[in-house]
Amino acid sequence: MCLAKMAAVPFLLVYCLCLLLVGLPVLMAEVALGRTVRSNPIDTVNDLSERRIVHSAWVFVPWLAGVTGFLILTFYSVIAGWSLGYLDRAVSGDFAGITQAGASNMFDTLLATPTEMLLWHSVFMALVVLTVGQSVTRGLSAVVRILLPVLVVTLLLLACYSMMIGDMNQALDFMFRWSWKDITFDVVLSAVGLALFSLSVGMGAMFAYGAYMSKRMSIARACSIVVGVDLLVAILAGLVIFPLAFSFQIDVEAGPSLTFVSLPIIFGGLPGGQFFAGVFFLLLVVAALTSAISMLELFVAWLHEKFYIARLKAALLMGIAVWFVGIAVLLSFNHWDSKLLFGLNFFELLDEFTSLILLPVGAISLSILVAWFIPHSMLQNEMITKQVTHFQWWYKTLKYISIPAMIVITFAGWIGA
Repeated sequence: MCLAKMAAVPFLLVYCLCLLLVGLPVLMAEVALGRTVRSNPIDTVNDLSERRIVHSAWVFVPWLAGVTGFLILTFYSVIAGWSLGYLDRAVSGDFAGITQAGASNMFDTLLATPTEMLLWHSVFMALVVLTVGQSVTRGLSAVVRILLPVLVVTLLLLACYSMMIGDMNQALDFMFRWSWKDITFDVVLSAVGLALFSLSVGMGAMFAYGAYMSKRMSIARACSIVVGVDLLVAILAGLVIFPLAFSFQIDVEAGPSLTFVSLPIIFGGLPGGQFFAGVFFLLLVVAALTSAISMLELFVAWLHEKFYIARLKAALLMGIAVWFVGIAVLLSFNHWDSKLLFGLNFFELLDEFTSLILLPVGAISLSILVAWFIPHSMLQNEMITKQVTHFQWWYKTLKYISIPAMIVITFAGWIGA
């Protein structure tokens, strides 16, 4: 789905390199820092400061990550609500025999109906609050272990079907053929940004998971699996969507809406499509939920551990704040779509501010903290790898490739914006 952002294959190649040389090293750094003290990220850095390992000023890093995650969740929950709305439509059999015009009209109608968007936004945030209010790890890991393979298999089956009924040749040409002249700075900038966003790096999410990760688990192995699955799902999603998009002449640069227009057409013509559609959108909701709870967890854990506020109450307070801002986001798709600031509506402004400023600044700051200020021995103990060369690869890549690349690309993006 994310591959729909670019109209040329070089993006896929550059995206793979960015995952390996930027996304993976930064992801490992955030998880390692989260596991150093096994507390919320704010108290983790404060603890390191009290032990005179780092300066107290570095506490801005988890605070920035928390604010970034909070702001992203305000519009992420609205978009996740679309998946809930489509889950309802899938179960109701609304996709049966749907045409391209019908699928486009269905999505446009959803965006034009703020009351329905508010309903699904509220339901999704309620699920997030209830989950975080209990525990991030209680039952969630078991569900993910079961549903993640099901999601991959479902995508694989849908990709096969889509390539059978769609324009397979044009889709494969679009996704995998490339030339050096097509690799531009915009492609690199988009690939780095998407690599950070898709891995939830720089928004406090992986801080939280690192704090709950078992001390016996290898960070390198766990993060490598995350990156591998991220890339696999992205490629499979492209193989599901693009053959049909080209066959029905749907704009492949339509962004998130491409998913909600193409997939109903596939499910509508698929034998047993109602069942497969229900399963797919249920899995999509669960995948969105796993990301959303980690965005809310940072401040919830801090309120719970610092001020002894019950987890459910802390989650409710933060969830309500996200919910209120989310109302402004969903209205920007309809009633407030003409209310602009700097030429952008509220959703676009939040998206640009978090993706172009907060997210890269957070990732760069986190990486500098880990690579240049956290003791080498402490990091190696957290990585739990028997291969010293693996640790050295990660450490030197983060220090001499990831950080400089992010700084150059981020500042170049600001200058060119």
